[in-house]
Amino acid sequence: MSIVYTEREKCKGCYACIRNCPAQAIRGREGLAEVIKERCIDCGTCVQLCMAKANQAESDIGVVWQLLGQRQPIIAMLSAPFPAAFPQIKPGQLVTSLKKLGFSEVMEDSFGAELVCREYAHLLRENKGKPILSSTCPVIVSYIEKYYPQLIDNLAPIVSPMIAMARVIKQRYNPQAKVVFIGSCIAKKAEAKDEKVTGIVDAVLTFAEMKEMFATRGITPETEEEGQSSGPKPNLGRLFAISGGLLKVAGLSDDMLTNEIINACGREYTPNILHEFAEGNITARLISLCFCEGCIDGPVIDNNLSIFKRREIISNYTISQSDPAQTEQDIQQYAGIDLSRKFTNRGVVLPMPSEEDVQGVLEKIGRVDPGYRMNCGACGYSGCRELAIAVCQGLAETEMCWPYVLKTLRTTQEELIQAEKLTSLGQLAASIAHEVNNPLAGVLIYTQLLAKKIAGDGLPKEKTLDYLSKMESELQRSTGLIRNLLNFARESPPTFREVNLNDVVNRALDLTAHSAELQRVQVIKELTPSPPNLTADFDQLQQVSTNLIMNAIQAVPHGGRITIRTSADSSQVKLEVQDTGCGIPPENMRKLFTPFFTTKRNVKGVGLGLAVSYGIVQRHKGRIEVQSKEGEGTTFTVYLPLHHEEKD
Repeated sequence: MSIVYTEREKCKGCYACIRNCPAQAIRGREGLAEVIKERCIDCGTCVQLCMAKANQAESDIGVVWQLLGQRQPIIAMLSAPFPAAFPQIKPGQLVTSLKKLGFSEVMEDSFGAELVCREYAHLLRENKGKPILSSTCPVIVSYIEKYYPQLIDNLAPIVSPMIAMARVIKQRYNPQAKVVFIGSCIAKKAEAKDEKVTGIVDAVLTFAEMKEMFATRGITPETEEEGQSSGPKPNLGRLFAISGGLLKVAGLSDDMLTNEIINACGREYTPNILHEFAEGNITARLISLCFCEGCIDGPVIDNNLSIFKRREIISNYTISQSDPAQTEQDIQQYAGIDLSRKFTNRGVVLPMPSEEDVQGVLEKIGRVDPGYRMNCGACGYSGCRELAIAVCQGLAETEMCWPYVLKTLRTTQEELIQAEKLTSLGQLAASIAHEVNNPLAGVLIYTQLLAKKIAGDGLPKEKTLDYLSKMESELQRSTGLIRNLLNFARESPPTFREVNLNDVVNRALDLTAHSAELQRVQVIKELTPSPPNLTADFDQLQQVSTNLIMNAIQAVPHGGRITIRTSADSSQVKLEVQDTGCGIPPENMRKLFTPFFTTKRNVKGVGLGLAVSYGIVQRHKGRIEVQSKEGEGTTFTVYLPLHHEEKD
C-alpha cells in the first residue's frame, strides 16, 4: 500500500498531479484528484507539484518522538545527499543537532552503499546470463513490481544502501538499537515497510520532517558546535547520491562503445527505458536506474540549488572525508552481512476496455472523429483516446476533458439565459397586467357610476368633474407606466450633447425639493466646483438623478438626511446619493435593478425607477454601484465617462 494520500478537502481540481503522475496512479473523482494507493509508486511527484498541499506523505514524526522517549539506543542514519540538502549547515552541526533531539548516535548510510556497490560488481562478474536491473531505488522497484512484474527476475537481488546499513547496525554494530533513516526520498518510507525487508528500519523521516522536529525543540543547527558521526566510515560510497554513483563506487564503466552498462536517471527517461527493455529492444548487461537525477534530486530537498551545484557539494564532501584505509578496514569487519532480498509481484495492470466502450466515451466528449481529437493534454492524459480508456477503467471522468467542459458550460449558459428570459417575461407580463389593471378598473367603475347617475336623477357638475378628475388621474398613471416601460425597453434613444453634471443635479433637486420638505428630510449638497462637461442626454441623466434622490427621500425617516456629491477626474464624473435610512437587506441587493421589484409599502411605486436608471447609465457607458448596511443607510454611486462613441 502507498504512503502517499490525498486530502480531498484541500484539492482545487487543477489536475496538475494527474498530468504529471508517471504511473497514472491518480484519478479524477467528482471533480477532484485522488491518489490510488494500489497503483502509487511513492515517487513524490504529486507531493512536489501540489501547491494546495492536498497530496501528502504519511509522517513518522510521531513514531520517532515515541522512540526517542524510550530508554534504548536510537541511531539516526543520514542519507548520502544530506550535505547538498543543507548547504548552510556543516555536517558536524547536523550531528550535534540530531543528538540534541535525543539520538544516541548519528551514522551515514553511505557505508551501506560501499557494501552494496561491491555486491553489484561481484554480481556482474558472476552473471553470464540475463540482463540485470538495479534495485537500489525503491521507486523503480515499486514501478517494476506493479507495472512490469515480468521483469522482476531481472532485478538485482540486492538490498538498497539504507537496508544494508540498517542490517550492519542490527546484525553486528548494536542489535538492541532502533534505527531511524533520514533522507530526501518519500519512497524510503514504503521500502521500510516492504514485506521482503521489513523490521530492519524502525522509522523513516524526510529532511523536511527532521527540520520540523528541530523547530519543535527550538534547535538551530547553524549555531551548534560540530560533533562527530559514529559507526563504520564510508569513502566513495558518499557519491552514491549522484547520478551514476553506483557505477563509480563499484568501479564499473558505462562506456558508450560497449553498451554493456547503461546509467538511466530521471522521471522523464526511466519509464521509457523500462518499456523498451520489456520489449527486448535493450540488451545491456546492467541498467543502473534511478527515478530522480540521483538522490540529490529527491522530492523533499527544498533548496534552489541546481543539480550541478549539489553534485559539487557531494564531491567536495567526499574528498574532504576520504579515508580509504579506514573504509577498507570497516568493510572487512562487516563482511558477511546478508545483502540479499526478494521481490513481490504486485501487478496492477488494468484490463483494456472494449472498443465499443471507448467509442462511447469519445462520442460523449465529441471526439469520435480523429480529426476532432485535440490531444491537448489538459486532462492529464496524452490524448483523447487515452482519456476515454481511463474513463472506462475508472481512472478518469469525462469532465476532465476541458474542451468538453467548456462546450457543456456554454450550452448550459445558453439554456439558463433562455430560461431566465422566459421567467422574466412571465414576471413582466404579470406585473404589467396588475399595474395596468388597477387604474383601468378604477376608470371602469367611475364610467359605470357616471352612466348610472346620468341615466337616473342626473349628476351635479361638481361630482361629475370629481369623477372625471379621478379617471384622468388613473389614466395618467397608466400612461406613466407605459412611458417607463418604453424607457426600460430603450425605445427612446438618448440625444447626446455637452452636459454639466452639477446642472443636472440642481434641476433634479428642484423637482424633489417639495417632497423633501414634506418628509422633513435635510438635503446636503457637496458639488465639486466647475466639473468638466460630459457627453450625455440631459433629460435622461435628470431622470436618473431624480429617481435616486426620490428613493433616498422615501428611504429615510422624518428628520433624516441625504447627501448629494459630485466629483470628477480626467476620464469620468461621479455622482453619489447617500442616505441615512433603513438600509437594504443583503438578500435584496441582487434584486435592486430587477424590473417591478420594490420594497416600498407606504408610497406609490411600481419598481421600475432603478431598472430604468440602470438602463440609462448603461447606454451612457457608465456603471452604478451600491453600498448599504441595514440600519445605517445606503449610497448609490453613478460613474459616467466624459466622452464615448455611440455605435450604430
